[in-house]
Amino acid sequence: MMQGKTKNVLLAVLVVGLVSMTVAYAAFSSSLTISSSAKVNNTKWEVKIDNFANAGAQTNLNGGTSEAVVTMPGTTSGTTISGLEVKFMKPGDVVKFTFNLKNTGDIAAKLNGFTLGEPASSTKVTKEVKCGSTPAVPSTSGTAMNLAAGTGTIACYMKLTLAADATMSTGSSPTSVTIPNTVFDYGQN
Repeated sequence: MMQGKTKNVLLAVLVVGLVSMTVAYAAFSSSLTISSSAKVNNTKWEVKIDNFANAGAQTNLNGGTSEAVVTMPGTTSGTTISGLEVKFMKPGDVVKFTFNLKNTGDIAAKLNGFTLGEPASSTKVTKEVKCGSTPAVPSTSGTAMNLAAGTGTIACYMKLTLAADATMSTGSSPTSVTIPNTVFDYGQN
């Protein structure tokens, strides 16, 4: 009986050895060739404010010509307008700026919203921004306007108005207002 068990164990060891040698032979004798190519393109993310300018004479709230003077024309850097200062000569004066939001990059983008810098509350200056056909207010979100890669442009304006009932700095002297940064928020489309 012992010889039968020994034979079975020896037979099992031989079978396992034979299977192992077969697998090893197959692994060493076959070759696997994978060939492929990949191309990585340089892409550029560039969404910016373009052609920021004073729109010229505006009609004031009283129906006459606004006498507001832009004392610091503002600068743009990427998606931010900063350094803007306006001198309102009388209540009801209006000043308007036009600009484009432009995508000159290789990646489609969308305007998610923007935040308008608020001047001191005592100045009674209201701001209106409109991009495309969508009027917007401070801290707007969900405007989601698409800007195609390389060509996408949205025409916009920003209008600042001194309230008709505003009290001037000292009697009838001009009121200077500095507008803090206005920032536009973009994301990948």
